[in-house]
Amino acid sequence: MKRLIIYVVLVLLATQSLAALGQTETQRDAVTTITWWHSNSGLAGKAAETLVDDFNNTVGKEKNIQVQAVYQGKANDVLTKAKAIWQSSDTSDLPDLVQLDGSAVLDIRDNPNLIAMEDLAKADGYDLSQIMEAARLSITYKQEMIAMPFNSSTILLYYNKTAFDEVGITTPPRTLDDLAEVATKLKKTDDKGKVIRYGFANVPTTYELMVWLGQQNGLSYLTDFENGHTGNPTKVLFHENGTMVNFLTKWKALYATGSLENLTSDLNGAFASGRVAMIVASTSNLTTIHSMVGDRFEVGVAPFPMVDEKATGGVNVGGGAIYALNNGSHNESAAWEFVKFATSAKQQYAWHIATGYFPVHRDTYTMPEFQAHLEANPHYGVAIKQLLDSNPKLQGLWVPSAYQIYYAFQSGILKMLTENKSPEQTSKELETEINSYFAEFQRMQQE
Repeated sequence: MKRLIIYVVLVLLATQSLAALGQTETQRDAVTTITWWHSNSGLAGKAAETLVDDFNNTVGKEKNIQVQAVYQGKANDVLTKAKAIWQSSDTSDLPDLVQLDGSAVLDIRDNPNLIAMEDLAKADGYDLSQIMEAARLSITYKQEMIAMPFNSSTILLYYNKTAFDEVGITTPPRTLDDLAEVATKLKKTDDKGKVIRYGFANVPTTYELMVWLGQQNGLSYLTDFENGHTGNPTKVLFHENGTMVNFLTKWKALYATGSLENLTSDLNGAFASGRVAMIVASTSNLTTIHSMVGDRFEVGVAPFPMVDEKATGGVNVGGGAIYALNNGSHNESAAWEFVKFATSAKQQYAWHIATGYFPVHRDTYTMPEFQAHLEANPHYGVAIKQLLDSNPKLQGLWVPSAYQIYYAFQSGILKMLTENKSPEQTSKELETEINSYFAEFQRMQQE
């Protein structure tokens, strides 16, 4: 009987040990699924799929993490869908990671569901100086990096080099005065005097003005609180510091040449067709523009033209970033593993090759294969040198009513040209309109 009792006890202990071992194995084999909402389509969409697959089959496989990438439409669509959830009482359906552009910052930077990327980096002992300073500052709010820069870009001048050769232009324009001179030479008309090729096409919006105004006086901000990076803007600065009047004077002179087309959409198509000889556009358009042009003509790229010879600020970092959100799943560390992988030197090299966005990891620039890539594709080197030569403190505009302000700039400058308003009047009217948006935002915050 005693032996029977001992046997039963041993069997029970063995069964419990096996059960405990099974639970341990189950826990060890459990896979953490990370959801990433993004807006990448076309070439960027394919690159995002490759990035996720590479992670899932390497680091993810090793650490039992799998990333599920979900395309949610354009950047504004991603924001709209995320806002609908975080404004509800149940935020469990939020993604672990969401990719947003600069226009979404005001909606998310003070959100209680936001997990600052700098906190995740510190928890992992990750040195954020590995990320390029201009890229870090582009997503820094009140001295904290709230997201990880990812699809980062700057702005370039694209020009029809074949057309340049036809009219004997050997050097791309350096300033807006140069641009007016070159555009005049590039303008072409038919026998009836109709313009069949404009020298340049653009209607300035927030995107261009951040640079044309910001690069003046060493460094200038469009609004107080450093373009919204240290607090909510309360007023614009461009009228009182004269940067807008200076720019508009140059722009009106360009328009007076008759070689500027006030084109607000499909600049890539106008350029690729040969109807326009020069445009300014994102560095991320490099691959697309080369593909659209094909063998019609030779494409040239050059640094974004300065407003004048006194300008020293350079260009800012645009594009988007990846934000981490708290959805109650406690997957932050797993999400960070993917973010760290996506912005590693090797993956940023692959992302750059596939999309044209510049690498945000410093070590990418010293990789032998990256150096070889720049030698074989010097156009990419122009964008990178321009960024490295720029003041990293020149940053994007984080403002309420971002879309209204975008169109306020566009419509205000068009009216100056078509109604022959003065630069001073136009600058003052823009100041009044945009400040009214800020005042309304402040009033709503106090209610």
